[in-house]
Amino acid sequence: MNIRFVILVLLASLSLSVPVASAIPAEGGKAQGEQPSGPQETPPAAAKSSLDDDIRALREQITAAPADSILRIRLGYLLVKKNSLDEAQLSFAEALKLNPRSHSAQTGEGIVLAGKGNLKEAEEMLKAALVMNPDPVRTHYELGMVYEKLGDLENALKEYKAGLRKHEQGRK
Repeated sequence: MNIRFVILVLLASLSLSVPVASAIPAEGGKAQGEQPSGPQETPPAAAKSSLDDDIRALREQITAAPADSILRIRLGYLLVKKNSLDEAQLSFAEALKLNPRSHSAQTGEGIVLAGKGNLKEAEEMLKAALVMNPDPVRTHYELGMVYEKLGDLENALKEYKAGLRKHEQGRK
């Protein structure tokens, strides 16, 4: 089976059934002041402004609740989306200091490491996140991406398939 086809099927199935905000791993209830999520129908420039506004709002919430690791994780994922990898890495590191067993922060850290080209470190971080993650679809996908970048297509395919199986089970 062609690995590109598997990736396409995985992305299509995730985009059809998973709202945008739920693609970000979560570990608890909603953060204070969190807005309902759904598909956004904004032009790219407005989306960037909205992303900056969301980042600013989360930073304010973190100032008010500095020990809330979930807020720091959400900030990290928004910073990844903005491609501010150094800031995202700092946010995930702070979340891991507050909650060392946070699979969401570990997954985020793995995404950042992969984005910076530290593929072996990303692989180890994502493997650690899989051990603790009850809904590992995103983590399997990210680990598959790392294996694909490393040229290990066999393991990439295994991770993509594992993610698809978990998704079919109703996991996220």
